[in-house]
Amino acid sequence: MIRALLIRRIWLFGNNVISGLVLSFVFPLTIFIFTNLAFRNVLVISLYDIKFDTWIYPSMVLFVSGLSIIPSIFRDIFDLRIHKKVLTYLSLSPYSKRFIILSFLVVAFIEGIIMGLGSLLLFSLIIPYPFGLIETVALLVYSSIFILVFGNILITISILADKSATFLLSIVILFFFILLGSGLIIELPFFPPSVNYILSIFPISMTVQAMQSHLFSGFINWPLIFFPLLFSIGLLIINSILLRNKLRQ
Repeated sequence: MIRALLIRRIWLFGNNVISGLVLSFVFPLTIFIFTNLAFRNVLVISLYDIKFDTWIYPSMVLFVSGLSIIPSIFRDIFDLRIHKKVLTYLSLSPYSKRFIILSFLVVAFIEGIIMGLGSLLLFSLIIPYPFGLIETVALLVYSSIFILVFGNILITISILADKSATFLLSIVILFFFILLGSGLIIELPFFPPSVNYILSIFPISMTVQAMQSHLFSGFINWPLIFFPLLFSIGLLIINSILLRNKLRQ
């Protein structure tokens, strides 16, 4: 099933090669303009005492990787479920609901990683690349965890939302949380202690904190790595149950 979904995605891209390539270039460039250039003169102090370009670089890669999977999950789960298209017929297949959810997540994960690698190369042409080989591998690992957590949350929203307005409003809230409340752009210790604590216990924020700790101080915070992974596994199981109940309605 994963292979079939990948072939379908390649076919869709092949029918829109020019627009796809343009968007693949414009999207990360837009993220660079509205994060790096916009916040450069606002966030001049980092708790890790590093240059702003170094601080913002991995955040931009994670931001691109995460946001790039929204169209895929919207199209494959929310849109197909609401309009009773392919997803309804897939529910009649011998595949378990858990495998169906996992298949959509894997395809979205591949798209996110490809977009993340593309943005990493694009940003390196604009500003100096600040990391070595080991840090780059670590960045890709944390990007993968980020995509898995974010993708599972998107799938949950896609299954629970019954109207486009509900889905879009949820995505907007999630977007602002990732942009301003996850630690990608504004470090959480800059918030009041109570807000800092609440924001820091979200799995997305944990992944960002673990990444920044590893890349900027060399310390690997294993609890902040394992908890988001366990959260993703747990949410994957919950999503399969939610999908089964929704398709029975």
